[in-house]
Amino acid sequence: MLKKLSFLTMLLAAVFMFANVAISGDEVKTKSGDDVKAKHAFVGAKKCKICHKKSGIHASWLETKHAKAWDMLSDEQKKKEDCVKCHSTGTTAKGVFLEGVQCEACHGAGADYKKKSIMQDREKAVAAGLIMPEAKDCLVCHENVPEEFRAKEKFDYEKMKGTGIHVIPSKTEKTEKK
Repeated sequence: MLKKLSFLTMLLAAVFMFANVAISGDEVKTKSGDDVKAKHAFVGAKKCKICHKKSGIHASWLETKHAKAWDMLSDEQKKKEDCVKCHSTGTTAKGVFLEGVQCEACHGAGADYKKKSIMQDREKAVAAGLIMPEAKDCLVCHENVPEEFRAKEKFDYEKMKGTGIHVIPSKTEKTEKK
């Protein structure tokens, strides 16, 4: 009982901390470690699913280790900032803690690019905060992992891009949606 109470206290503290940063626009550290103004708010994978359900992107992501990253942590690890920062996404403006490596952990907070009219235009979406991840973005969490949690193989972005994230829509699918 004491462990559960302790865990809930820590979780609430994390939620309030993330919510305060998201709402205040204070300087924050991104996963890449850069100081940036918090300009965009997280919306969560449920919002992304609205448009990305048909293509299979959301369903395929649900089957990945990224989607299940939070559940892989022990209760003790869920209290450690070094674990939380890579096994969760952040907190929405409404204070909802986003467990696991959701869409926005890789693609940037989506409140300003989630509209269909913006998402259909890559240039507008990127200007509104959409990130098209590159190897350096993944290495923020997949490099310098404590040895006991390190994968047997060195992180290979090109290999993982095809298997570790979600279905990648073909160019035909992208064109058909416009």
